[in-house]
Amino acid sequence: MSAQNESGVVTPVSQAPVPTVTDTVPATSVVIPTEVNNPAMLPSKTQTLQSPVYEYNGNDLPGCSLGTALRTETIDVVLKNKNHIGLIMSATSFLAQQYFPKFEGSIRIIGAPSLDEFKDKGTRAVVDNVPFEGLGYGLETSNSTPDEEWRDLLGSTHKANVIADDLNKMLVMAPGFKLMSDNEDMYARMALEADIWIFQTQQLQKGPPGLEYRGEVERIINLIRSENPEIRIWAQITLPPDREPDASEWLDYRQSIVDLVDGTYIGVYTWDTVDPEILVQTINTIFETACTDRD
Repeated sequence: MSAQNESGVVTPVSQAPVPTVTDTVPATSVVIPTEVNNPAMLPSKTQTLQSPVYEYNGNDLPGCSLGTALRTETIDVVLKNKNHIGLIMSATSFLAQQYFPKFEGSIRIIGAPSLDEFKDKGTRAVVDNVPFEGLGYGLETSNSTPDEEWRDLLGSTHKANVIADDLNKMLVMAPGFKLMSDNEDMYARMALEADIWIFQTQQLQKGPPGLEYRGEVERIINLIRSENPEIRIWAQITLPPDREPDASEWLDYRQSIVDLVDGTYIGVYTWDTVDPEILVQTINTIFETACTDRD
């Protein structure tokens, strides 16, 4: 895997031996869902599951290095603003297959909260010829991530790196903020395995935008980069659940740290509690305002 990634050119991912269908990832293999278990739909043993090594220059990302999630509620707004999107993540292979081809030039990531899903989704996407650059591992202390994974951060990160390497994809780490708050000593060693790190700032947004927020974000960035200075870091700035979505406030948080990171990611956790139309309007305003100077 490259030494990364999301303030210069990514060092190309090292060329591992081309795996066959049967030896792509050793040890615990994940069963690919039935629709791709049909032998006729899988590559032969002489074919590769790997896709071409991906290189990019951070300065060549489209628009103004904004990122967000691809989900049913955001399809229209992200397509409208696709020239402004530097990073887009999907948790579903279906949406990735349908829409990732429209985001050529952006960093396209398929995300999963567990190693089983991580390998399963990545392998299926390669078999189905879905264009994507990275696999996102969002382990956290929730039911989505097995306890043994978040209790062994270094081991789990290494396993994710092996899977990503076998598929010639970048490893994008996106662990939960609370989990990492309790394990700050792990940032540096985990970052050695990764190409991109997306870190959540929601808990830091309890205070207003400004110097205090910036200082804490910078402290965490320094921890992440301490042993891998080339890693690309994206800050996830959230539309907080404790107040109405406010594009101006989000943009103020971004302005506080934009020079510290490789990109800023719009995080939304309130789709079930806030009118989706309001959230989509807020996201659109963020794109249009943040990217005005780049048009």
